[in-house]
This record gives sequence, C-alpha cells and structure tokens, in this order.
Amino acid sequence: MDKEHVFFENYAGTWDRDRKENPEILSFLVKLIGLSAGDTVLDAGSGTGILLPYLHQAVTDTGRVEELDYSHRMLEQARQKFASVPGITYTEKDILKYKLPQNAYDAIVCLNFYPHIAQYKEVFIKKMTNALKQDGALIIMHDMSRNRVNAMHDQGGKTLSCVLPPVDIMATMLITAGLSVSIAMDTDSYYFIKAEKKQYIPYEQYPEPHFQEETSRQETDTSGHSHVHSHTQTKAVMNRLARISGHLEAIKRMVEEGRDCSDILIQISAVDSALVSVGKVILRDHIDHCIVDAVKDNDMEAVDNLKKAITTFIK
Repeated sequence: MDKEHVFFENYAGTWDRDRKENPEILSFLVKLIGLSAGDTVLDAGSGTGILLPYLHQAVTDTGRVEELDYSHRMLEQARQKFASVPGITYTEKDILKYKLPQNAYDAIVCLNFYPHIAQYKEVFIKKMTNALKQDGALIIMHDMSRNRVNAMHDQGGKTLSCVLPPVDIMATMLITAGLSVSIAMDTDSYYFIKAEKKQYIPYEQYPEPHFQEETSRQETDTSGHSHVHSHTQTKAVMNRLARISGHLEAIKRMVEEGRDCSDILIQISAVDSALVSVGKVILRDHIDHCIVDAVKDNDMEAVDNLKKAITTFIK
C-alpha cells in the first residue's frame, strides 16, 4: 500500500466533513453529462460516494451506478450512507490494474480524480475508452478551478507531474485516443470535459455522396485540355485539418508553459500521424475521381503529376 493509499484509508472517516461538497455545482456538472434513465455509469475514484446521489437521480432506479475505488474505508463510508439506494455496486480495485469489462458503460465519470492517475494518462484513457459503449462518454471534472486543483498538488513551490492540464491540452489527449470532445469548460468554479466514443467509419466505407456542383471545379491547362475535378471528401478533410490546427495550438501552449519534452514529442508525433492520415484521404479521393477523369480525357499530364505527388508523399 503506497503513501497515497494510506492517506485515503486514514482520512475516510472525516472526508465528508472536511471536504464539503457544493450541491449546486455538482448538480450542474451532472446535468452537463447528459445521462438518461437506465444508463450504466462508472464512478471512477468514487471515494465516499459524494457524486453517487446525483448520478442515481439521473439514471433512476432503472439504471446502474458502479462505485469504484481502491480505498476500502472510503467505499465502506459510501456503503453505509447509501445502503438503501438500489442499483449500486461497489468495486474495491485499483483502476489502473483492474480489468474493466469492455463496451460496458454509457458514461465513466471522474470527479476530482484525474490528478491521481495523470502520470499514467495514456494507459488510463485507453482503458476507459475500451470500457465505454459506442456513443458512451468519458467525463473528467472538478468542482473547483483548475488553479486550485493544481495548488493542492503543489509541493515546495514545484508543481508535481500529476496535475490537471488546461482543457485544450486535455482535449488533445482525448482526441488522440480516438474520442470526440463535445464539451470543454475551464472556469473559476469548475473544470469539465466530455469526450464521446463515436464510431469511426473507414474511408472505404463512406457512403457514395450525391453530386454537388460546388464540390467540383473546372481546371484548364496551358494546352487547352480540361477536365472536372470532383473532390468528394473536402468537408472531411477540412474538419480533420481544423482539428490538427487546434492540436498544434495546444502544442504551442505546452512549449510556452515549459511542459515536459517527452509529452510535447508525443503530441507532435500524433500531429504527424494525423497529417499522414489526411494525406491518404486526399490521395484516395484524387485517385478515385480526379485521375479517373484524367484517364477518360487522356490527360496524361495529370497522371504524371500524381506520380510525382505520390513520390513526394511517401518519402
């Protein structure tokens, strides 16, 4: 049992007294999650069950809430307080070591928990993503400001690595893991980010779009030869490029804040991978439409240009 584990075991009896909840903020944050009756929710790092009544009210008696914490005494406090509440299970496990069921939860909620697993953020986010149902959501939230959270994890004027990052940095990590961020709020009173597990549709499975005149343009070369270029994936490419642009802004902020070089390099690698992915979409679109048109029009210059572009792209 490590020092942090011992701390929570010893503090369980007085936790609710010393760490007073703010019902107004917690009610607001749970509403932001968007839970429905019958949902299955994992309360990760649940402690003494501060969030439990708010979650149960949202999912009703037809839903299920799982309280998960590695502190035996913290969970015992929750059991005693909510013994009469139906649909609650209590799991005493270390979430980083516990084998969570796959595709099991409509939502995984982390209240005031992220700093305790931030050193293992990649492993944690991957595990949570796998445990979510399709369209399920991972929620990372605090009922206090980010600055206050980080101050609580400050020792000797030097902030530990297990801190709460700005929402744009957090969003970047979640997007990199394949989640879709729908809400990101960082205020003087609370911190909230919601990332959903949306289905990824490979390019090959995209439905054939209806022809739209604005997606095509006429190009004429110096020889007078011309053909129509039909770029059917323009919207998808623009969306991806916008996401990459936001990712780069987050990296710039990381550099400005003097973040760890390894974290910055990981994010740069993610951007590099995302750019290659966009390039593949553009290349496939070009082959499927522009080059097909060029061949039909016997425009060998366009084919040669494609060969040159491929050579440059795969270097």
